[in-house]
Amino acid sequence: MPSDAPIDVLVVGAGPTGLSAAVEAKRHGLSVRVIDRKAHRSRFSKALVTHARTMEAFEAMGVSDAMRQAGVPFAALRVQPAPSHIVRMDLLGLDWGDTEYPYWLSIPQFDTERCLEEHLLSQGVQVEWNTSFESLDQDDSGVEVTLRNGGLPQTIRASWVVGCDGGRSPVRQCAGIGFRRKELGEVFVIIDVLGDTEFPQDEGTARPSRQGVLFLVPMPEDSRWRIIAHMPSHQGKEPISIDAAFVDHLIAERLGFGFHARDISWTSQFSLHQGIAESYRRGRVCIAGDAAHLHSPVGGQGLNMGVLDSFGLMWRLALIKRGVPSTASLMDSYEAERKQLGATMVERTTMATRVLTLRNPVVTTLRNLVARFILSLGNVQNKFGRAMGMLELSLNRGAVLVAGTKGPIRAGCRLPNPKTVGGRLYDNLHPTRHTLLLVDAPRTPALEALGVALLETHRLSNTLISCSKTLTRQLGGAKLVLVRPDRVIALTHPTADPKVIVRYASKVIGVVPSCL
Repeated sequence: MPSDAPIDVLVVGAGPTGLSAAVEAKRHGLSVRVIDRKAHRSRFSKALVTHARTMEAFEAMGVSDAMRQAGVPFAALRVQPAPSHIVRMDLLGLDWGDTEYPYWLSIPQFDTERCLEEHLLSQGVQVEWNTSFESLDQDDSGVEVTLRNGGLPQTIRASWVVGCDGGRSPVRQCAGIGFRRKELGEVFVIIDVLGDTEFPQDEGTARPSRQGVLFLVPMPEDSRWRIIAHMPSHQGKEPISIDAAFVDHLIAERLGFGFHARDISWTSQFSLHQGIAESYRRGRVCIAGDAAHLHSPVGGQGLNMGVLDSFGLMWRLALIKRGVPSTASLMDSYEAERKQLGATMVERTTMATRVLTLRNPVVTTLRNLVARFILSLGNVQNKFGRAMGMLELSLNRGAVLVAGTKGPIRAGCRLPNPKTVGGRLYDNLHPTRHTLLLVDAPRTPALEALGVALLETHRLSNTLISCSKTLTRQLGGAKLVLVRPDRVIALTHPTADPKVIVRYASKVIGVVPSCL
């Protein structure tokens, strides 16, 4: 039976975003409860694709191996701009660069949730199913939350509440956070079904046609596919009757072969919406995932963005618990960063959806000709793979408390993870704190003293690592790099001057190490 004692974090919602938040809270030493109004974990596949950057976050959480065992990498994506022409992108053969996870992983959402929930249980935290959020009342030091379990109300106190409870988030509404929502006016269906194709079972297909765009995506189960189809002739006013005959007609009309559909395990019909919350935080209430941003499923970014929201939040709450004085700066930076990235993703997926759902025959013909040429280029395919894998997603300089040298990899970017002696660079990072990297720069007494001081304060880095020269060009000649616990570069500097770390610490978290 859960204790009524105050806790550090209450997570509302046990989907991938909420479970990731709970796993991260526990990993960072925070006490946590996670509740969900449902009776049990969802049995529906829902989100299907997990991308490289999310897998890197799962690696830090300790669940990437379980995810790999449950999923299947996409070998290729076939884009069919015309019935007789296919552009095949060899996803496993692309130049992914510096990641341990050079692929898109096909894994149903229920398996992602299972991996996270089982890991959470191994850490002593059990999801409280059949428990709904009712209301909250917050003050400067915490939040009083009313829950309901089995019809019985319960009041608990938490230092922080994180709403991971979906697009209609009761937590968001109760906190008084607005949400700007827009109808895109396009109807899609999703169908998980067994069927026969003339394509390899580990390759996906995208077919933009005059009848509407269609995606055929492999699932881990043998011969099971996900179909995502735009239905321009429907406006969402009446339900579409989805059966084997409907699926066979859809595949024949748009892809041109027999499918022999059977065993439809899940279907969904929806009208596309996009939107973003007016704020990601109100006092001690934060939101993440669909509660904060909604966008088109094109590209499979939704689940991934939610997990990364949680990955970027919990290290901040852990710093605050350890006593850093500038709570407002840390939490304002969470909102600024994640809202900027959420807005960017909403804009990109909306644009992609509009391009894919064009209906004018002349415009669609031109679109298909351009796609046929552009997507055949090797450098475009490499950039496409990394961009979809979210490896290039970065913060702009105005939205985050970072600073440093200019270069392809700069402050606000994901830290590269190249191979090093005995492993990869990430293997040397502190698991829950900032890490100070020296790039082709010697250790000095001042830097050693800074490392000791930062360890003693329990607020920043405690590790000095000498990196190879291979990162120098990417980092714009930086000699000193400070990496955050979410593996985002916080600061780069052209000299190994410890005073720049002091300035960062003072500005971001109000800490000035006593050694300097």
